[in-house]
Amino acid sequence: MQAPPLFRSDEIRAAYHLALLEWPYSGHVAWQRHRGPNGEIDAAVAFYSLSQPPIAFVIGDAAGVGECLAEAELPECAYQAFFPEHGGVLSGFYHIPRPVAMTRMVLGRDDFGNAAASDGGREIVLGARHADALEELYSHEAGLRADRYQFEQGRYVGTFADGKLVAAAGTHFVSRSGSFAMIGNVFTHPGYRRQGLARQVVTGLLRRTFERADRVCLNVRYANRAAVNLYESMGFSAHCTYCEGLALLAPALASAEHNAASGDWRNF
Repeated sequence: MQAPPLFRSDEIRAAYHLALLEWPYSGHVAWQRHRGPNGEIDAAVAFYSLSQPPIAFVIGDAAGVGECLAEAELPECAYQAFFPEHGGVLSGFYHIPRPVAMTRMVLGRDDFGNAAASDGGREIVLGARHADALEELYSHEAGLRADRYQFEQGRYVGTFADGKLVAAAGTHFVSRSGSFAMIGNVFTHPGYRRQGLARQVVTGLLRRTFERADRVCLNVRYANRAAVNLYESMGFSAHCTYCEGLALLAPALASAEHNAASGDWRNF
């Protein structure tokens, strides 16, 4: 599948969809696509199965997304990543108990200034021998886990203190065609916070990532102003807001009340 104009019109908004077109991610994706009156793809849902539960990445015309879901073999449990306008149609298929509003931020190589290069310096690239240490660190945050493929590619960095891994950051996807990367899984051990470790590991990861990408994206909780302020101080800017959350399959019986309440997804 080549990238349709829907993805190219806003590559940051469609970052995950673009990355999933490329190997090795493409081998783990089931696509559902909808074409509008002009024959162009106007909606798409990508079910990414390398993660468990699978992640459903949603984009495009809301009615078209509904058509995609109606035709798909839906997993009973999936992690949904979608934009506010899709909340109403998704509620006809899935129950999402605790959706979280997220901000997608972006940083270009030219905006990754010399000042940032002076931060950090003590982080190291994490490899196979650090797998247990990373798993232990991430055990302090429910639902946080490393992307095993990216970890094995050396796309995680971390810093140690007192003989243990106390902060780490990693990569979700790298798009060669779009020359961008998605980073995340930034976490600092609760006992080592307010020491600048998050800035240190993110800066170290950015240095390495910008060797092969022109832009870097990351996602942060909309309500986490401290994290947003940190990333803004590093040069990131907010690009768009989306929603994510664990979803359980429900009968596709979207009532008028459900549809009328779809605006709630916009109230961040």
